[in-house]
Amino acid sequence: MLHLSTQEVVLSIEKSPLLVKQGIVYQEYQDFFGKEFKFPTLENKIFVKLELQEEKPRVRLDYNDELMKKIKVFFMNSNITRALGKKFNTELKFMSADLWIDNTGYKVPPHTDDNRIKLALQIYLSDQNKGTSLYDKEGNIEYTFPFKFNYGYALYNSDNSYHGVEEVENDGRRSLYVRYS
Repeated sequence: MLHLSTQEVVLSIEKSPLLVKQGIVYQEYQDFFGKEFKFPTLENKIFVKLELQEEKPRVRLDYNDELMKKIKVFFMNSNITRALGKKFNTELKFMSADLWIDNTGYKVPPHTDDNRIKLALQIYLSDQNKGTSLYDKEGNIEYTFPFKFNYGYALYNSDNSYHGVEEVENDGRRSLYVRYS
């Protein structure tokens, strides 16, 4: 069963400073869901290939799965959306959420998100893998988020928000990815 606390998440958003590096605006989180957070097993869950990335070693939890439905409802919560909007000084609306598993060989070159996405939030659900990197406009790594369970970031989408993932070396890189417009 999934037990998430909106209060813990709002506190994580409120206490994490807004950071700016090379024009990239973001927050970094530790213990995003609180120190006692445990994520349910993904055994016997149905995963499907990610749209527009069918050839890559990435899958997402099926949108019809009850766990995925609960995750979406959780991140639609107005308290979470307002806390993120206040921190990033913008109006936000929930768009979508995915639970991804990336396997060996997965990588994404530096890019900015689709302009319909105003803010992306990624929370890691496993350990010991490649974290998302922030890049300058020339493709040089500026910073890589530590890939640790219950850690993550929120990234404001702009012309400067280049991010990507260097090649994953271990199967099972799990994360939640939430989009706001």
